[in-house]
Amino acid sequence: MTRHERVFSPVDLGSVRLRNRVFVSAHTTNFGQDFLPTDRHVAYHRERARGGVGLIVTEPLRVHPTSLGRAGGLAAVPEALPGLERIVTAVRDEGAAIFTQVTHAGRHSENVFRRTAAWGPTSTRWSSSGGVPHAMTRRDMTEIVEAYVAAVRLAVRAGFQGVEVHFGHGHLLHQFISPASNTRTDAYGGSEEARLRFPLEVLDAVLDAVGDQVVVGVRMSADELVTGGQDLEAGRRIAHLLDTTRPIGFLNVSLASYTVPSIGHHVADMSEGHTPYLDDALAVAQECERVPVLAACRFLDLDDAERGLATGLLTAVAMTRAHIADPHLLRKADAGAEGTIRPCVSCNFCIGEIAGHRPMTCMMNPTVGREEEWPEPAPQAGRRRRLLVLGGGTAGMETARVAAERGHDVEVWESAPEPGGQLRVGRRGAGRADLDRLRAHLEGRLADLGVPVRADVEPTAADVVAHGADAVVLATGATHVARRVPGWGPAITGSDVLCRESWTDQTVLILDEDNGWVAASVAETAARRGATVHLVTAAGTPLSGVSEYSRMTYVERLRDLGVQLWAASRAELAGGTATISSGLHDGATDLDRVTHVVALDPPVPREELVEPLYAAGLELHPVGDVVAPRTLLEAMAEGHALGRAL
Repeated sequence: MTRHERVFSPVDLGSVRLRNRVFVSAHTTNFGQDFLPTDRHVAYHRERARGGVGLIVTEPLRVHPTSLGRAGGLAAVPEALPGLERIVTAVRDEGAAIFTQVTHAGRHSENVFRRTAAWGPTSTRWSSSGGVPHAMTRRDMTEIVEAYVAAVRLAVRAGFQGVEVHFGHGHLLHQFISPASNTRTDAYGGSEEARLRFPLEVLDAVLDAVGDQVVVGVRMSADELVTGGQDLEAGRRIAHLLDTTRPIGFLNVSLASYTVPSIGHHVADMSEGHTPYLDDALAVAQECERVPVLAACRFLDLDDAERGLATGLLTAVAMTRAHIADPHLLRKADAGAEGTIRPCVSCNFCIGEIAGHRPMTCMMNPTVGREEEWPEPAPQAGRRRRLLVLGGGTAGMETARVAAERGHDVEVWESAPEPGGQLRVGRRGAGRADLDRLRAHLEGRLADLGVPVRADVEPTAADVVAHGADAVVLATGATHVARRVPGWGPAITGSDVLCRESWTDQTVLILDEDNGWVAASVAETAARRGATVHLVTAAGTPLSGVSEYSRMTYVERLRDLGVQLWAASRAELAGGTATISSGLHDGATDLDRVTHVVALDPPVPREELVEPLYAAGLELHPVGDVVAPRTLLEAMAEGHALGRAL
């Protein structure tokens, strides 16, 4: 505790005592059914409360039928009360405080499930592909104020200790605040004072409705990160106004709004570093003399949290994705077992699943959303068995870890000089070093469990049979194969690019048939190391295999680096010239003086041992990319499931 004295110190938010200064901020899980709470919500939040967090802010109660944009979101309706009460009881019984958020998503809440129109301050769409929202009338605004009041009264009845009114992230109230989305000409548009009028009417109605029954706070964006939108200076003015004129109990500061690529920065991935927007939150906090300020945005570990709290400007910090990855991180740290904490690497598979209207999961922690089905630690195996894992990549190490924790006698054979599989190369990419945290965690856990990991082993089927294991896990992965490109000759692989330190004055043509993280990392790395880069893909959307929120910021960075993305295109080479053409239009573009061609094809499974081992009569369990090449999300999920099943 001495390293994180501030983190573990208790603090009061109004009448609510927090046992420490770390909280889980509101985030949609898509665990709902018919927009109502489920057993998955109860188990998910209970697990994080059991792990020691001070405060949980549950995902938003959407206050009105026109705000039910997520299939698995939660509606603020009377039918939700029993489920909400169960969530509150589960969390409070484990010693954590619990608040909820109330919001209306506004113009980006295109409800394809109930076929209702989105509402907004004007009929301006949130994106070029977004639907045209209904421009709200005064009557509509009155209806929404009443809906917020009904929602917070429901929260009080459910037993929540606090409510958070959302003024940020491009939700409805933020759409009124932002000059980029509010172009009204009546009393609710124009000046900053007029644009704040409706959000403040909502807040005042909430304060009047619940009085001192619960703590009432506001979530806001320090900076919208949108040209012509609400900037940091406006954020500071809003914070000052709330601090001096409204009896709120806290101000929770993050940033961005639901526009592309702004919202990608709200869930900053590993490429943006630790606490990338802490200074913005601190600038807002400086405006608050009375109201406690909370902050969110990639506080990755307890050192980050302690550093933020050490400024003296923040009362608590959010470690939301860190608690998705390991709900017990605070309990482990308090017990002196920080080395066992499962790290978050901010790969953004979690938010990517939510954006796809699927239940949230986590690449690092496949138990997310399955806490009842897959309790941690996993139950001990009924019979101890000898297991041989062939392959020390992600799927193999996760299988070995879980199986060893369940009491099996496990050994890992890895063909490379060190474990890690594709992570060994991926970590070399620009902004991708945190991938190595996954390798280090798994390798460290295997060492703690006494699992031998033999490197530089290329076994034959006879070697495997001679080992005499009760069961063999085949996790040999997949490999990227270099190929010849017509008109050019042998191409290089993504690994060749990432392992080279300088690409100054080179022109690199990437032929992307994979459309995923490898292409994104190769393009950015080569560009940052001095190359002129062209990425050509037949897909209509470049980097379509990258999680949606990370793809936004990847494309933004590649654009700023001068990388040319050629979608729905193909390239023909002759000598050092590439001719790029598209199926979407006539004409072609010639690129002269190409120096390197990178062919990114889907990797090929390393399945040479599959048939020989089956033929030998072994109990064989292929897992991960040897089954079919996919992402780290599938590799970890399959490895974890197999480790529990063996």
